[in-house]
Amino acid sequence: MPREREFLVSTVDQMEALASPVRHQIHIAMEMLGRCSVNQLAERMGRVPETLYYHIRRLERVGIIEQVGSQFGSAREEAIYQLKAKRLRVDPSQSSTRFLQAMAKGCGSLLRFAQRSFEQALVRKAERRVIPRRSLRIEQVAVRLSSQNLAELNKQLDSIQKFLSDADDVDEKEMFVVTICTAPL
Repeated sequence: MPREREFLVSTVDQMEALASPVRHQIHIAMEMLGRCSVNQLAERMGRVPETLYYHIRRLERVGIIEQVGSQFGSAREEAIYQLKAKRLRVDPSQSSTRFLQAMAKGCGSLLRFAQRSFEQALVRKAERRVIPRRSLRIEQVAVRLSSQNLAELNKQLDSIQKFLSDADDVDEKEMFVVTICTAPL
């Protein structure tokens, strides 16, 4: 079953389903693993499988992941899941108050996930004493942009996203999370 390139998040339920750092972590782990069982996913994430079933059902219910088969596990048959699409994109035409509130919560959980990932990388750096130069990076810039410059920024960010999608090397073991957030002040 071929996957779509992007999943368009266009309903309040879909947006609310993304309001969890654990579900962001599930999405990233499933990007790395491809088709997998909950046990395989839990092992990759360093979690107990029982803690993931609720989140998996929630993501499946809103269409972000799908069951694509089953396999016999160590004790019983296990469902196999995959992402409907590798990338998520929020539908820019959605402007209801409920959707925007859900989007704010989803963005907040994405930023919490980024914070957790950064903290874990700092711990790994302290343990190993060495992390490749510029693999850990955080920046914030406040800038005044004309509508023309904002359009150019969005074009550049689209280019970066395409670069990241194209550069994704499945043979590499180390994965990076890149979180970009723009908002008018």
